[in-house]
Amino acid sequence: MATEMGTPQHYFPFIQTLLDQLDWQPDPEKIVWHYTSGPGLISIIETGTLYSTQVSCLNDATEIRYAASKLREALSSMLPDMKAEDYTAKFLERYIELLHDDDAAPNNVGLPYFVSCFSTLEDDLSQWRSYSGGENGYAIGIKTKDLFGTANSLVVRVVYDKDKHVDLARQAAEATVRFHREGIEAGIENWDAVFIDAWDNALTQLAPVIKDPGFELEREVRLIHQLQMVEMSDLRVLQRKTMMSRHFPIRFPLAAPIYRPRLPIHRIIVGPSRHKAISRISVDTLLRTHGYQTGLVTTSLRPYQEM
Repeated sequence: MATEMGTPQHYFPFIQTLLDQLDWQPDPEKIVWHYTSGPGLISIIETGTLYSTQVSCLNDATEIRYAASKLREALSSMLPDMKAEDYTAKFLERYIELLHDDDAAPNNVGLPYFVSCFSTLEDDLSQWRSYSGGENGYAIGIKTKDLFGTANSLVVRVVYDKDKHVDLARQAAEATVRFHREGIEAGIENWDAVFIDAWDNALTQLAPVIKDPGFELEREVRLIHQLQMVEMSDLRVLQRKTMMSRHFPIRFPLAAPIYRPRLPIHRIIVGPSRHKAISRISVDTLLRTHGYQTGLVTTSLRPYQEM
């Protein structure tokens, strides 16, 4: 039992109780949209994979810190009611300090979680501007249920409800105290370091599920993949404008025969551009040359405006 307390798996049942309190399960019949650039679309079709991004390499570096900030606030609120000589109180002070994060010393850089992002918004102008590079963007539509079943992955509807975030952080803070004291009573050697490693690994599964309410208009659905050691050789590293980022290619077994990997694409929209009709025919050709049926491509109804 004491040995199990030093592993993330020991805390997974508690994490599941927190997840169950969130309205995180997306509608399986809903089409969700992955907005991307022209080169991104070509790579996706040619490889039959969809890249997921390590959480510290996401476009907005602050979003993954949001959950940590809420936990830090909840832990800090507990300290005044704890005795100064309480060893767990001293542990909380150190843990709170560790939860402080910035670009110079990111805490989440080594997390094994990789995220593929979708939106329930179809042909949305803000999504075209933010995620498809402006002109010559594309949106890949996939039914949510076709994202299910990927090994070591979870498909979630991102939750933006601040009240729920605060309540979950409170429960997590109370559990932090409870689990830490259990380890002390069990006499586990080097318990503080062992506990932080296991507890943080388990708790950070919640981080990609909750997001600052300021992002609510994105209506995001995420496929969250937990990288396994045997998958390390499949990682891809890309140089982006502001960083070198890590990615893991997601494959969809039910829709991807080994001889010709494919994605369960329901539809593709050609974004606002000056030559939508030509691009539609070219994308249809790209799909057919890789084993997809014709007729999956439509064009945006949004007017093109030079950015």
